[in-house]
Amino acid sequence: DESPMSRLYQAQLLKDHAMGYRIASLMLNHHQLNKDDKHPLYSDRYIVIAGVGHLKHYLGVPDCVNNYLRQEALLHPHQQRRAASMDLLLSVSRSPLTAATSIHRKKFGGNGTALIGSQMMYEAYLEDSYPPMVEALKGVSHEDDDDASDRMKRKMLKGLYLRHPKMLDEYLVKSPEIGGPLLRFADGIAGFERPCADYLFVYDEDDENVIDQVDLDDAGEAKCPFHQQTISGSENAKDETAQAYEAVGQTANMKGNISRACAIMMQIGYNAEDLAYIGEDDIYNFQGVANPHSVARIQTGEAVLDIGSGLGIDSFLAMRDSGADEYQPASKDGTSRPIVVGVDLAESEVKHATKRAYERGYGVPQRIQFIRGDIEKLDEAFSLKNLPMEMFDVCISNGAFCLVPDKAKAFGNVFKALRPGGRMAISTTTIFSDRLDPSFEWPVCMRMFASLESIKPMCERIGFKNVSVIDAESPMEGLDVPIDDESLNSDDGGKRFKIHGRYTDQFSFLEKMDMDELCKVITVYGEKPYGNMPA
Repeated sequence: DESPMSRLYQAQLLKDHAMGYRIASLMLNHHQLNKDDKHPLYSDRYIVIAGVGHLKHYLGVPDCVNNYLRQEALLHPHQQRRAASMDLLLSVSRSPLTAATSIHRKKFGGNGTALIGSQMMYEAYLEDSYPPMVEALKGVSHEDDDDASDRMKRKMLKGLYLRHPKMLDEYLVKSPEIGGPLLRFADGIAGFERPCADYLFVYDEDDENVIDQVDLDDAGEAKCPFHQQTISGSENAKDETAQAYEAVGQTANMKGNISRACAIMMQIGYNAEDLAYIGEDDIYNFQGVANPHSVARIQTGEAVLDIGSGLGIDSFLAMRDSGADEYQPASKDGTSRPIVVGVDLAESEVKHATKRAYERGYGVPQRIQFIRGDIEKLDEAFSLKNLPMEMFDVCISNGAFCLVPDKAKAFGNVFKALRPGGRMAISTTTIFSDRLDPSFEWPVCMRMFASLESIKPMCERIGFKNVSVIDAESPMEGLDVPIDDESLNSDDGGKRFKIHGRYTDQFSFLEKMDMDELCKVITVYGEKPYGNMPA
C-alpha cells in the first residue's frame, strides 16, 4: 500500500525529471541555434533556479539534467550533438573553470553553472527563533483567530526587513530549513563536501505583506535613541541622544520621585551628606550610573571638569568638595580657582543647571558655569567660552561616556583638558564583549558601550598613567528602590520625560535577562603625567 508520503515523493520525482529534461533541451537547442556564431559555446554560462527541495545536494533537478546530457553525449547518433552534450555536461557539472585549469578548454567549454536554491520565507519559522516576535505572539490569546497572529508577524517582519536587513539575513541562514542545506551541508551521516546550491534566494510568498509608504515613514521615524535602530553613523547617534536629553531638560522643573532618587543614589555609593547637600529641589534630577566622586577625591582649590553634566547634580557636589561654593579670590596665574565647568550636549539641560546654580547662590560664571558642547569636539566648546585647555585638575563624568560614539577621541580630549598631574574619574557602563549574541537585536545603547577589555589599553595608548578600571559596585539588576510613582508630576498634569523605562516590544526579551551578566559599570581612573607627553 502506498502512503501519502510515498505518493508525494513520486510526484516530486516526476517534477524533477520534467524540469531536468526541459533544461537539457533548452541548452541543446540554444547550442544548435548558435552553432555558426562567431563566439564559441564555451563562452556561455548557465543559471539554474529551483526550489531547495528540488536541488537536495546536487540530486533532483541537477542530477536529472546531468543524466539527460550524459545520455545524449554517449548515445546520440550525431557527433556534433554528442560534442555539444559533453560541453554542456562539463558546464553544469563543474564550478566555473579558467583557461589555466581546463585541460579541455579548446574543445569543451566547462565554464560552469550557478545553482540558485529558492525557499519561502515562512519556512524560517521566525516566530520560533526571533525573540521579539516570540514575545509579541505570547500576547496573542489562543481565542484570537489566526488573522491576529498573522497581522502581528507581518508587522514585525516588515520592521525587521526595513530597519535591520542584515539581522534578518542572520535569522534566515540560522534556520535549519533554509540555512541547513546551504551552510551545514557537512553535518549528518552523508557529510557532503559542498552545499546544495551556489546561492540561496529567499522570498516572501505572502501577497498581503506589502510594504507601503506608511511602513517606510514609520521606519524613518525618530524615536528614543535607546530604542531606535536606524542609526546610520555617529552623528545620527549623537543627534538622537541630544534630542532625547533635550526633552529631559524641558521637563526637569517638574517634581520627581525624591525617595526613589535617594534610594538609587545611596545604593550606588553616595552618602547621606551628599543627598542633604543636593537637597529636595534637585535630587530627583540625578542622572548617572555610579559615584565618580569616590574615585576622584576632589580637593579644596581644584578646578573640576564635569563631562555630561546633565542637570547639574554631580557638578554641585564638585562645588562643595572644591570649595567653589564659597567665595575665593582669583589665583595668581589668572584663572579663577576653584571652578567647576559642566559640559553637556543638551541645551535645555545646560539652561536648567545654570538656572539652578544661580538659585543655589553659586558664583555664576566665576565659580561654576555650564556650557553646551560635544566631548568629541571639546576644544570648540571651550573656545566659544574663552576657556583654555589644560586648565583642570580633575575630570569627572557619570554615564555620559556610555553613548559617546568615539570613545578614544573622548578620552583623548579629557587628556588634553587636564593639567599635567591632573586625573580623571569616568564612570560608565561597559559590555562584556563576548556575551552579546550576534543573533539577537540589541538596543543602540548596548551596541555603543565600550567593551570592558578595551578601556585600559585605550587610555594607556592616549598617554594616561596609573590607569585603573575600578568596579563601581553599581548593579544594573536588583536595586531595592521604591516603585516609580507616575503620579508625581507637575500641577498642570504634565509628565517628566524619561530616557529609561520599560523596554519596547522590540526589546522585551531583555526583561528576562540578567543585565549584570552582560554589562559592568566601572569608574576609569588615570593620571596625566608631568613632562613630555604624547602628541
